[in-house]
Amino acid sequence: MARHIPNLLTASRLILAALLAVALWQYRPGWALLWWGTAVLTDVLDGWLARRLGVCSTRGALFDAVTDFVLLWSAFAVWVWRGAYPAWFLLLLALLFGQFLLSARRGWLVYDPVGKYYGAALYAALGALLLLPDYLLSYALLAGLTGLAAVSLASRLFMYNQ
Repeated sequence: MARHIPNLLTASRLILAALLAVALWQYRPGWALLWWGTAVLTDVLDGWLARRLGVCSTRGALFDAVTDFVLLWSAFAVWVWRGAYPAWFLLLLALLFGQFLLSARRGWLVYDPVGKYYGAALYAALGALLLLPDYLLSYALLAGLTGLAAVSLASRLFMYNQ
């Protein structure tokens, strides 16, 4: 039974994605922070437990990435709806995730030292917006995340062509 706990933690982020989106939609920052914090905790714990229990797998890692994408994309979709981010940012997130999936389908992942931290940067940006909901901050984060995405894409293209 213990070997299933990492995947159950990962799956819980799908529920947390819905709860977070609803809390953001209804502008309930306290609840949004709670769901975001719980999502961060489950994201840290699932990988740690999988390694500790010796149940790491490619499927589990892919499932983790998919649930992170669903949670982050749905949360940023609400911020787009609220006007804090432009709609093209959602397209950028989808493009980066699509690129990850395409490289994963090839049977090997293109190592991307920048992209490895992009998910963490997205979680951090979301947390910063929840703690300090300011349009100036949202534009600064947008510029930083977009720049990081460009560097990540360039890094993957460079590593892919090696």
